[in-house]
Amino acid sequence: MATLAFALAGCASKGPQGYGAPSAQQETAAQAQQQLQNAQQATQVDNAQTYLDLITQMQQAGQWYASLAHTEAFEQQYGVNPESRLMRADALRNTGQVEQARQAYLALLQGATTARARRGLGLLYASQGQYGQAVEQLDKARQLNPIDANVLSDLAYAHMLDGRLAAAQMPIMQASQLAPANARVQLNMALFWLASGNQAQASQLLRQLAQPQSKGALPMIDQTSLQTLQAQLTSVRDAVRLRGDSLPAEAGAGAAVSSAPVLPSVPPSVLPPALPPVPTLGTRPEARATEALPETLPAGITRRILLSEPPGAAGAAPASPL
Repeated sequence: MATLAFALAGCASKGPQGYGAPSAQQETAAQAQQQLQNAQQATQVDNAQTYLDLITQMQQAGQWYASLAHTEAFEQQYGVNPESRLMRADALRNTGQVEQARQAYLALLQGATTARARRGLGLLYASQGQYGQAVEQLDKARQLNPIDANVLSDLAYAHMLDGRLAAAQMPIMQASQLAPANARVQLNMALFWLASGNQAQASQLLRQLAQPQSKGALPMIDQTSLQTLQAQLTSVRDAVRLRGDSLPAEAGAGAAVSSAPVLPSVPPSVLPPALPPVPTLGTRPEARATEALPETLPAGITRRILLSEPPGAAGAAPASPL
């Protein structure tokens, strides 16, 4: 009897067998199929991320129309996700489709996309000259991500275009210290110093930006950057005059402050006398060392150097000398 019980226990330990129960071969096949499906899903995710990275590169190069087409193609192939929706909203904004962009951003004001959607709305309103609404949205984006230097710089620039230098002071100083290697942010810092009459600080910063930060590196700014800076100083100066704003005395060491705002143009003594030739973006080291960019840069190259997010719509608000 004990022998019989032991035999029965041994059979039970092998698990269910026979009709309706999977065999060892079936279990192995099922595991292999699951592993294959997992591998296919991982490959799809990798391909999807690669595609999103490609679209990001297009947008950074100012190819907004192409990126808009590719966001549609991406969503047809991989489905809609928050990242593709944000990219599509940015592309709509930069191709002048204002209402479509606004609706796209409004639909993203929940969850992890909220801060970037707020920033997008702020930039959209700024492009329409609605600086009060732009500041409101950009400040909400800042509250959600207080250490995002790009948001802080955008907020400060919107304040400056609205003629509010005092309001621009805190966010631009924060952005400048958070992102010392960001040319866009640093040029906005120089714009603030010039608009507030602090030519000494502006001169020091511009000369620093005009020098390569390390051996073999390109300068952070070029002559085109300075031309853009001059044009934007004119816009800010006019806005401040209309607003009648001025900075408090503690705006910065050496700042010229009076009852009326001091709004100089960029004097020659402030600008670097001559920037070193900017090497080409070629691949050969000897070419980079000996060749210079043409006096008039192609629009795409200029935008990549100056702007982290170039405007795409005609008649938009003046671009920051970013």
